[in-house]
Amino acid sequence: MNVVYCVTESFIEKIKPSIRSLREHHPKVKIYLVTEADHCDIENVKVIDIRDQQWILKSSPNYYNPYTYIGLLKVCYPTLLPCDKVIHLDADTIVADSLTEMWNTDLTGKWFGMVEEKNGSYRLPGFSKYYNAGVILLNLKQMRKDKYQDRAVEYINTVWQPYCEQDAFDKFGLEEDKIVPLDVRFNENQMTGFTDNPAIVHYVAIGDWWTNQNMGRVEYLNRYK
Repeated sequence: MNVVYCVTESFIEKIKPSIRSLREHHPKVKIYLVTEADHCDIENVKVIDIRDQQWILKSSPNYYNPYTYIGLLKVCYPTLLPCDKVIHLDADTIVADSLTEMWNTDLTGKWFGMVEEKNGSYRLPGFSKYYNAGVILLNLKQMRKDKYQDRAVEYINTVWQPYCEQDAFDKFGLEEDKIVPLDVRFNENQMTGFTDNPAIVHYVAIGDWWTNQNMGRVEYLNRYK
């Protein structure tokens, strides 16, 4: 199993609880870290240094977004990562159960496995569904074959979107029917919904998730923090 995180160097400390929880359930997992450095203090993590990246332009209307530009590089995983399949996890996630079922999802001919935001109100114009990109199962081999990255990078560099790379995943994935819906337990959050047995707890839309002791499911974060 391959898993990737994509964060600024200053945010590395905040991915440690997620990594601890991941390794508890998958001790042999291969972890990649896309960041602004050539190393980190987490053992057995392959660091992908993107300080010299040329894809996302500073002139992009999305570069100076509230979620930090580095997240935009998620659309560049086909080039950045040496594997053919990977799970992306946002920093504000905790793995609460095995991800084997998710990993084994059939993505033949598809690009992404994602969980739908059934509780969220935001939709791209012309679409009735919208998927959360805080957790994604990516078929990098198919994405390379279909040249997804080229189109997504051009889109991000030219068209402003409120949710940036998430909108790029949804726009092209929905237009070309390249998204496989995943069970909500693999990305449980306020927009996707809640379950009795989450496999991934995601603190999306909670701005102070790192310090908030009153948020739902805080016990998962506290266990690994």
